Amino acid sequence: MRNYVELVLKKEKKAISYDKIVRRIEMLRSEELQKEISLTEEEKMNVLDILEKGVSNLDIYKTPHFNYILFSKTSFRKGRFYGDRTGGGKVSVTTTYVDRDGKLVVNEEKIDIAKDKSNGAIDGDFVLIDTCGQPQVLRVLDRNLEFVPGEVYHVGGTCFVKPVDKKKQSIMITIPGDYIDGYRVAVQLKEQTAPNFYIAEVVKEFNHKDDPDESILWEAFKHGVDNDFSQESLAQLEYIPGELRDVDRIGREDLTGWEIFTIDGVDTKDMDDAISCRMNKKGNYELGVHITDIASIVPENSPLDKDAFRKGNSFYLGGTVLPMFPHKISNGIGSLNPNVDRMTLSCIMEINPEGEIVNYRISPTIIRSRLKMTYDKVNQILKEGVVDSEYEPYEDTLINMKKLSLILRKKRLLAGAAEFDRPEMIEIRDDTHKVVGFGLRIQDVGENLIEEFMLAANRTVDKDLSKRGIPFLHRVHDSPNEERIQEFLNLLDAINLPFTEYSSEELATNKIAYQHLLEHISKGGRLKDLLTTQAIRCMSRAKYSPENLGHYGLATPYYCHFTSPVRRYADLTDQRIIWECLFKRHNLEKSCQKWEKQLPEIAEQTSHQERVSDDTERDVLRMLCAEYMQDHVGEEFEATVTCVSSECLTVELENMMEGTVRTHDLKGSYIYCPESYSLVSLDGEENYFLGDHLKLRLKYADKESKHIEFEIVEKLHETQVQNSDRINYNAKVKAKRENANRAMKRR
Repeated sequence: MRNYVELVLKKEKKAISYDKIVRRIEMLRSEELQKEISLTEEEKMNVLDILEKGVSNLDIYKTPHFNYILFSKTSFRKGRFYGDRTGGGKVSVTTTYVDRDGKLVVNEEKIDIAKDKSNGAIDGDFVLIDTCGQPQVLRVLDRNLEFVPGEVYHVGGTCFVKPVDKKKQSIMITIPGDYIDGYRVAVQLKEQTAPNFYIAEVVKEFNHKDDPDESILWEAFKHGVDNDFSQESLAQLEYIPGELRDVDRIGREDLTGWEIFTIDGVDTKDMDDAISCRMNKKGNYELGVHITDIASIVPENSPLDKDAFRKGNSFYLGGTVLPMFPHKISNGIGSLNPNVDRMTLSCIMEINPEGEIVNYRISPTIIRSRLKMTYDKVNQILKEGVVDSEYEPYEDTLINMKKLSLILRKKRLLAGAAEFDRPEMIEIRDDTHKVVGFGLRIQDVGENLIEEFMLAANRTVDKDLSKRGIPFLHRVHDSPNEERIQEFLNLLDAINLPFTEYSSEELATNKIAYQHLLEHISKGGRLKDLLTTQAIRCMSRAKYSPENLGHYGLATPYYCHFTSPVRRYADLTDQRIIWECLFKRHNLEKSCQKWEKQLPEIAEQTSHQERVSDDTERDVLRMLCAEYMQDHVGEEFEATVTCVSSECLTVELENMMEGTVRTHDLKGSYIYCPESYSLVSLDGEENYFLGDHLKLRLKYADKESKHIEFEIVEKLHETQVQNSDRINYNAKVKAKRENANRAMKRR
């Protein structure tokens, strides 16, 4: 009956009554059966029940006159509200439909909401909006406030909690009991007594804000990230075996005799990918990428699965791991530890010397890793010829792997893949785990080798499932923003490094053109890192989508995340689809319909949690930097100006640590001139340009606010900006004239 109701409402352009819906269904059934059919009273009640459930789920809208219409045909929309600090924000609305060709289409729209139209919505709320006229929030459907971290304060004798998220500070939260001001807690909202006013219960206590312990966990919790698993999940762990059973081997290809090993960081404990490589008789490489089979360990919709979906991914924060799965899975049965049998999904590819995948298969397998290799020792072998005795049996294999990875990389770059030569900032710790400095991590031969092999497997799996027409969770990446590219080209012109080979429009659509731009800025000398960062900011953000939009940055029409199911829920989802739609295929049509319905929500959640992960990781790193620098106030450093605004100069030290020089700390009055990318002195003092190299003295560092502030000692090197003297002179004249006019008005 549900299909009939959906079919009737899909055909109607206007809202219709329940009686008309019943008559339309009777007509449809009569046409199908070639005779007149009337619905029984029980069937009519079933129709009404379906309609009311649709209304309750906001799939169907019931008008004030008790007529019904599909929600998608009204001006109402459901979406996630992303608030800003003004009280307004944007609502992300995702709509999906199947077009005439049977292709699933996913549209994502960002709708601006003014502060006076937000109706009390706060960041993270799932809301109902009306897009007719000026968009407005009608009501909050789901307030994602299960746990709210905050700091205790008092008003009179009442204890309140101030949310640490500034976008949620419009809500008032009171708690029973008496806590010290500054004490950090997480609360669960229990009762709403007035709009945006809640009574809450403390569910987790942290230390005081001035205490040094648990800082990383607290910082994570402020972003909604926790290290907890539900009681149901912990109970489920009791039923998960620690080792493989005989029943687990049924239906799997036995690869335990193959030469397979892992390559990871020295501290990695959640190893979810292993590799193999050998030459066949045709002179082709047979590359095996073997991924731990979490789909066969954690059942769908089980407590552990629900916890993993909520987390979205594991979080790697300042040497601390907050795993998506408990350690019994992530470091145990789900980790490809050496010398133990493990269940895997293997993508085995035959690749010719030109880098073309001429054959492949995707199979459920059993493997036994021979060795846990580390990047450091693999790099010693492949760069310096220094071979650890434990690695000697695998030296030839590693050399072949390096050759294959270089072939794959060359082919990828020829296709137009973007490659950013920018190191990563890492903290350096002593034996007590204390941060004693910061350095740079450059992706080396071993890291590149693993990356190329994982890219190959992810492309192959996505292409296979896509060609079969099976719904899949793709990793997609849109083309760069043309407006940002034009701003970047203007910057290159200004600093006498013009790029005229392609226009901004061509750069936004042509992968080879963008690759040429990256090659061009590598000639930027001292400004190379700054220019690389600016080029990265032109790019769109990759995300997960049930619609295959291709991946611009990797220059491939097919790409997914399949290779890290211990650490990413998206990969686990694709594993489940492979099992259900590729291996088992009991009821393929029903399975495809199921995943078509579920994938939009999974895509939204995993993409959202990835953003949360990035934000949390960045804030933890900023906190650790500020904490470290607190002991270095008064010391001098060299830095490059990476951003100029009217409020401050943003500077980056040689180890990529960021800080600011506030404009009001500079001598005299300054104005910001965007045309010359500079702060211009109105009093004849030094001007400061984007890219300037400065000697600085650390003035202030605060772990709690994550602020690092410097004062300028001297300018070491100035960026040469075309026509800057003329531009800045005109800006000074204009600013002085405006200041004089304001002074006259005050008189």
